[in-house]
Amino acid sequence: MLAELASGGMGRVYLARSRGGRTVAVKTLLTSDDGIVAPEDRRRFAREAALAQRVQGPFTAGIVAADAEARVPWIATEYIPAPSLRDLVVSQGPLPAEALPWIAAGTAEALVGIHAAGLVHRDVKPSNILLPGDGPRVIDFGISQAADLTRTGTALGTIPFAAPEQARGEPTTPASDVFSLGATFFFLVTGRSPYRGMGDGTAMEQLLRAAEADLDLSGLPDGARELVLPCLATAPAARPTPSALLALIEPVLAARPWAHGAADWLPDGWSDAIERHRRRRTEEADAAQRRFDPEGATARTPPAAPARTRRLPRPAPVRQRRRTGPLLGVAAVALLAGGGIVYLLNGRGETPEPVRQDLRLALVEQAEAGACTDRLAPPTFYDEKGATCYRISTRDGDRMSVKQLKQVRTEFDTQFSVLVTFHDEDGRRFTALTEKAAGRQAPQNQIAIVLGDRLISAPSVTAAIPGNEIQISGDFTRNEADALVEELGG
Repeated sequence: MLAELASGGMGRVYLARSRGGRTVAVKTLLTSDDGIVAPEDRRRFAREAALAQRVQGPFTAGIVAADAEARVPWIATEYIPAPSLRDLVVSQGPLPAEALPWIAAGTAEALVGIHAAGLVHRDVKPSNILLPGDGPRVIDFGISQAADLTRTGTALGTIPFAAPEQARGEPTTPASDVFSLGATFFFLVTGRSPYRGMGDGTAMEQLLRAAEADLDLSGLPDGARELVLPCLATAPAARPTPSALLALIEPVLAARPWAHGAADWLPDGWSDAIERHRRRRTEEADAAQRRFDPEGATARTPPAAPARTRRLPRPAPVRQRRRTGPLLGVAAVALLAGGGIVYLLNGRGETPEPVRQDLRLALVEQAEAGACTDRLAPPTFYDEKGATCYRISTRDGDRMSVKQLKQVRTEFDTQFSVLVTFHDEDGRRFTALTEKAAGRQAPQNQIAIVLGDRLISAPSVTAAIPGNEIQISGDFTRNEADALVEELGG
């Protein structure tokens, strides 16, 4: 076991390596304080492992090993150091329609394998599809079920991507997965759910729109219509099978026999983001391995911090997502907070005092690759992760400061995240800023998020973001999410 990747109310996920050197993700089930696993929890975990082991194919994350009867039940799956489709759309903007067939082919083939194993996935969505350079991987079979079972009265899945019959609590079938795949394709090329008004109103109101198949397909590029529209047919019987989708896509792939991977199909920004993610995750795994290697180099442990010094970890960059609605383009809304409180030692070197830093959100005016130089007039900020220098606008209507959040707290769905709520006036100002950004061309459709003199992120915006609530995530562990909440004033 090398490092903790995530944890939640039911279990934890660890990065690990086998004795032979294979890197895997190990999902474990939490035990009680006395080390006991509830029988029902163990049965559910065993069922998930058994179902996942039935799936074979190049476009799913394979099960390496599992033991549901162990004192701490666990499942080890292939570790895929790649961003999700959701993350890529949020950080890079919608996918050009001409690049869709490559991703569609891999995901359709994954569904062929899942359905051939007698399963229905029931939660196909952008965050459950990872995209390494050699093709997509469908993951997370946590709510899958055998296709020959009847299950009614329960609407599972994620509302913006669930089939209408699924939202109504009717039996889910392989055709339900096809609808969700079509909704995912729609999101890839437009940046939103195909349902009308997702993200507006309560979760129940949104569920009702999905149950009534209230679709809004405006903005779908012509080049994607032939592939997407049949999948979104209201009647399950009218949707194509995954095999039929593959047959539709095959001539497109055959016309480009030299194109095999992300660099051949995707925009430069997408393929670069995939490679950066792979390199970063691989380096993190190697560094974790060295910490545990008995033959590895050792170093003196640094002295402990003074007992009364409070140190908060710098939060990892995070990506915005709506709690129940579609992703509308702003990623890494990381420190929309009560002034970005940090703690520093006072002049007496004893009790830490909170020091309020200036938090700003501003439209990007210019962006250039490389470190900031005299080429761009100030104010400029450097994005170390993206190796880009940004010049931000100084006009009053192009920027805002956030003095205090209405609420901030840690949440867990499939991963830990931080839910932040603006006060009404700040929410309106932020919506206006995102609306203004969405009407501009790249890179001026980006919003720089700055804390003090540090650039947190410069996400692209594809549509205005209404409402006062934003859910942010960043591959957090529980401790990291809690620390961010505390830093934000929660």
